[in-house]
This record gives sequence, structure tokens and C-alpha cells, in this order.
Amino acid sequence: MPEQGARAWIEDGTGRIARGHVDSASAQGACVLLSERPAFGEGDEVAVRVCFRSGSPTVGATARVRGIRATGEGFFCDLQWTATANSAFEDWPAHAA
Repeated sequence: MPEQGARAWIEDGTGRIARGHVDSASAQGACVLLSERPAFGEGDEVAVRVCFRSGSPTVGATARVRGIRATGEGFFCDLQWTATANSAFEDWPAHAA
């Protein structure tokens, strides 16, 4: 189960990468807090890598961007998994939007 502060890298179809922290994740998707507005947008397919703990291997997934919301902290990116490498997200509580 991931600890708070898990890091995420989201890559769009052009190879641009947005970096952030996973706010929450579940078997259905994740919410990632990004410090800057990403180049991708709602409906885009992206590749995602998540590192649950410093020094541990990353978990890979593909996802569709469900939405991006600006906040005082940055930008929340809501993702819906389209394929995951394993079930690492199943036990992590879903984001309460």
C-alpha cells in the first residue's frame, strides 16, 4: 500500500512529463497533485509511473485524464486507469473529490 507522498510521473503522447505527488489512488484511478499546469488535457491518454517509497521500483500504468482542476496548491489531475502493471492501487482509498 502506498504511503502519502508517493511520487508520480505522467507522460503524454509527445513525451512531455508532468511530475507530482499522488493525493489518492484506487483500483479505478488516481488523483495527482501537480505543481504546474500539464500540457495534456481532459480525455488524453497518458502513461503513468508511481514510486510508493523512495528507492523502491515504480509501478506503471496507462490512464485517461478525467479532468484537471486548479487549486491554490497547484493542479489536481484525475486519472482513470486503462491498464495497470499490477494491483498495487487496490487497497489505497479513493480520492474524495
